[in-house]
Amino acid sequence: MSRYLLSLLRHHVGPGRTLHLLTLLAVALGVASAVCIQILNQNAIGAFAGSVRAISGEADLTVFGRIEGLDEDLLARVLAHESVRAAWPLYRTDVALGGGGTAFLEVVGFDLMSPRALPWHDDEWEVAAALAEPGWVAVSPHLAAEMGWTRGQRIEVGVGDRIVTLSIGALVDFQRISPTASRRLAVMDIAQAQDLLGTTGRISQIDVAVRDEVPPASAARGLEAHLGPSVRVVTPQQREQEAAGLLAAFRFNLTALSLVSLLVGLFLVHGSTQASLVRRRAEFGVLRCLGAGRGRIIGLILGEVAALGLAGVAVGLPVGYLAAAANVDFVSRTLTNIYLLHEIETLELSVWVYVLGATVGIGGALAGAILPALDISRESPRALLAAYTLHERTAGWAPRLFLLGVSLAGAAGVWYILLAGTWRPAGFMLGLLLLGALSLATPLIVREACRRTSIRGFGLAYSLRTLSSRLQTTSFAVISLAMAVSMMVGITIMISSFRETLDAWIHATIRADIYVTSASLRRGDGEAALGRRLIADLAAHPAVKSVDRLRRTRVFAGERRITLAAVDMALPGGESRFVMLSGPARQAFRRVREEGSVLISEPLARRTGLEVGGRLRLFGPQGEESFTVAGVFADYGSEAGAAFIDLDRFEAFLGPGDPVSVALYLKSGHSTETVIDDLKRRHAGLPLRLRSNRRLRQEILALFDQTFAVTGIVQLMSLLIAAAGVTLSLLVMARHRISETALYRALGARRRQIFHIFLAKGVSMGLFGVGIGSLGGFVLAVILVHAINPAYFGWTLRLHWPWTLLARQALTVLAASALAAVVPALQAGASPATEISRENVA
Repeated sequence: MSRYLLSLLRHHVGPGRTLHLLTLLAVALGVASAVCIQILNQNAIGAFAGSVRAISGEADLTVFGRIEGLDEDLLARVLAHESVRAAWPLYRTDVALGGGGTAFLEVVGFDLMSPRALPWHDDEWEVAAALAEPGWVAVSPHLAAEMGWTRGQRIEVGVGDRIVTLSIGALVDFQRISPTASRRLAVMDIAQAQDLLGTTGRISQIDVAVRDEVPPASAARGLEAHLGPSVRVVTPQQREQEAAGLLAAFRFNLTALSLVSLLVGLFLVHGSTQASLVRRRAEFGVLRCLGAGRGRIIGLILGEVAALGLAGVAVGLPVGYLAAAANVDFVSRTLTNIYLLHEIETLELSVWVYVLGATVGIGGALAGAILPALDISRESPRALLAAYTLHERTAGWAPRLFLLGVSLAGAAGVWYILLAGTWRPAGFMLGLLLLGALSLATPLIVREACRRTSIRGFGLAYSLRTLSSRLQTTSFAVISLAMAVSMMVGITIMISSFRETLDAWIHATIRADIYVTSASLRRGDGEAALGRRLIADLAAHPAVKSVDRLRRTRVFAGERRITLAAVDMALPGGESRFVMLSGPARQAFRRVREEGSVLISEPLARRTGLEVGGRLRLFGPQGEESFTVAGVFADYGSEAGAAFIDLDRFEAFLGPGDPVSVALYLKSGHSTETVIDDLKRRHAGLPLRLRSNRRLRQEILALFDQTFAVTGIVQLMSLLIAAAGVTLSLLVMARHRISETALYRALGARRRQIFHIFLAKGVSMGLFGVGIGSLGGFVLAVILVHAINPAYFGWTLRLHWPWTLLARQALTVLAASALAAVVPALQAGASPATEISRENVA
């Protein structure tokens, strides 16, 4: 039978090549969508893990503070613990290249005299030379080539409001140790790093090697007990899991989008398989007459489809990789700007990606083919050899499918109400179930709309009416298109709602005229501080009315790492910097200023369940302290959560320090751009970024657009699969109605008229897809905005309907449907009148 299967494949590739190509296209695009998203997801985590391995590859454990940084005296206490074999301190910070701009270095300071074996040390440089050369730094050869650096060259970097000179002492290929490590890593002696770039006596972490006989997990528990609650001791695996946790919502949303593409592809595979089997019913009837059992028939059909699925995998894997490569920059910017992780330097394909591609491709093809295979296997030999009207069977099922869809929608709503508060993916499941219910209702919608169309000529109405003659094929094409449109409309409305909400938020909260930060302000807030002399000079400018200072760091609230920030709550009109969601603004600000209370962001309130009057416990240098929640404010800068306190309370809690940003309010009559130009001249050479109110808003919205750019590739793949479904449906119609078309020709119809009829069929399916898909998209958008976003990101969004953009998308779908109908229309128009007496053997 396997030999027969091979001959079967060879025999049918010619006559049914279009059906096979469409099946292959559906599988390939479905695989590409899933693989693209998973490559990006895996490499997002791989970028973080790779940099950890390049720097801390020997370490079994890492000690972090529950606030930013550790006192270096803690190293002696770590070394004194009985489970520790060796320990070494690290100092980490980001510095801006060239004193400004967006290029940066991730500098790591090591104790080059420590007993550890540096994994990247070679004979090209000596420790003594590294210690003797002021500002000695080792950089990646890839970055050196990109920047045009050579050994011995001196470069300027910006840290805070200072310019520091470093010397390129060695070129170290960190990616040789860990291929996914950042090319922006730079290594120098820890003492020089502290002195030149940071604060003497402070370190970022302590890497620990435990004794061979001690399990790392046991050593971690012992060290935490030994060092006290102000530190965390984690394994490399825990660090990777925490990074994955930061990206969990981002990755899950992308994965869910790719699933919609898979569903669209599954419908197309089902339709193409059904069409192929209807064309070959007589062949299977003969096989049944010759003694082939039902299981053998199913095996032949699924074997053929699995072979096509395998071919689709072979095509889909490279397409998915290319799609990931095309979108890697957008994802990298999201990682660095929002999640504070590392850029994706290289794309690696793990074995898991190949397994996923094969599973999605072959499994999806088999899932789409199983129902048609079971259906034809149940037929008797006599029924298979008899004439078959697919429309009649499907039309009879349409009302029952509609009722099933309504029941599914009702059950999904009840199920969501019961589980929404306890299971985060409930919103996604609700969306998928409602789309499934809409798919079940589609055959009846198409049938009834076609039946109620009045025919007055040989035009669009006639084309629409005749769609119901092949309801099975038409329904699956419309369902595929409607699913793609639903995702497109839902995502478009969600993104537009988010953007409009964000735009309103930044207009309400970004009220100052000029914002000044260090060019090195990325991850390390403490080292990116602006000095008091600079702030005094800014405040003394004749155009400046007042100065608003911002201090910021990251602390732990329980086991959750959040941003803790402080501003001068006594600044006149300062309450306008926050959009309060609960708690009267004036009263909340008074409590924060006078009582040392705290304002918390909406995401933090959702994740912790805190309300006004609750207590937020934060770790500080003296241990855990409790703050009363005075209000909850809207915040779209971080899904992890943020809290604001008064500057004086911040200093009492964490100690004195300088702000990382200042906002300047100008006196009336002064031009913002003129003042910015003057400040740049006055402070020329300092690594500062001065942005106007308008420019900062534009940068925030541009970052938002970059974050969601990757969704476009998934939407495009779904639309391509759906357009292929339109082509498939019309090809099947053209072949199965060849005698009818020939009759039209015999009665005087011109080829152009036949072409227009089939082109109109494509547009009609596009209209059904747009109409049904828009309904599903509106429902999906409401779920995304009001269920999924609050559950995963903690944000409240205002629903916004971008009618102009949606209209353009609808026209694009209709145009795609028309283009998809061109080839079938040409084939139908070419049917000669002599075919009127022939059976369809295509």
